Amino acid sequence: MTAAVKNPAVTKQPAVIERFQQMIENRHLAHAYLLTGASGTGKKEVARWVAERLFCQNLQDGMPCGKCEECHRISTGQHPDVVEIEPDGQSIKVDQVRFLKAEFSKSGVEGNRKVFIIDQAHLMTTSAANSLLKFIEEPAGNVTAFLLTESKNLILPTIMSRTEIIELKPLQKSQLVAELTADGEVTESTAHLLVRLTSDREEMQSLLENNWIEDAHKALEKWFGAVTKGDMSAFVDVQTRIIGLAKDREHQAIVLDMMMLYAMDLLALKFGQADLTYLTDQAALRQVAEQTMVSQLLKVSDLLLPLRGKLKQNLNFQGIVEKVTIELCDIFKMRG
Repeated sequence: MTAAVKNPAVTKQPAVIERFQQMIENRHLAHAYLLTGASGTGKKEVARWVAERLFCQNLQDGMPCGKCEECHRISTGQHPDVVEIEPDGQSIKVDQVRFLKAEFSKSGVEGNRKVFIIDQAHLMTTSAANSLLKFIEEPAGNVTAFLLTESKNLILPTIMSRTEIIELKPLQKSQLVAELTADGEVTESTAHLLVRLTSDREEMQSLLENNWIEDAHKALEKWFGAVTKGDMSAFVDVQTRIIGLAKDREHQAIVLDMMMLYAMDLLALKFGQADLTYLTDQAALRQVAEQTMVSQLLKVSDLLLPLRGKLKQNLNFQGIVEKVTIELCDIFKMRG
């Protein structure tokens, strides 16, 4: 018997877990579910939890124990009767679904029950989706299938109409911060910034690559420090540091969001609120907030909040940032 491993779904999606618990206890488990939610919300963990609940050899108060051989094999993706498929390259291909259908038609290797998990189901090719449709229409045996997707709108309507749809709620920011900092590689301040920018775990990982988020924070901290002094060296920062970080449209949007969050922090400090984004910049931001009139801070917000929208209008990123830098310097020069 291995050490107990608690499935993260229990804390990520307690309401969904309770719902599945009731369905299993009342023998109302459907044959196919579409689990939809942003990356990191626990779709696969929920599907595996249901499998653990069905196969566990040693339920504890009706919950999977997390330490028996069945639970361990499911949590590591090695159970013969819990089959998972994911995209092969950019899509889930028809041959993968044919393999799955062949598995559907077999009896369970170690019992009557089988569970199938199709990750990123929206990436099924049309032929793969059509191949799967017959099983969903006419399920064979004691089988439960889970289709996982970040957007149910990308699933064929014919498949969606034959599944029970369960939407997973975004995680609380405190949960995301705890997850990001668990291994000690991400600082609390960086994690706090990330969860303000996105709730998508894949996007967070992308921003962490090559220390991009830390470099962007340092560049913008220097830029905003100059701006709040009315110092036009901030204009040089745009050209020498910020433009280089904004390598594509996605990163440009993140940079503009980070600028906007500085305005939100200044207003929060001005009105005595403690929920800030930039934890390591608090002292400097507090001083700026104390020395700046509310009317001026509102002008700062009016400039920074619409920036992402301007990018969507296909305005030039460098032009947007240079213009707002000049306008912000003018506001802070008049601070009194």
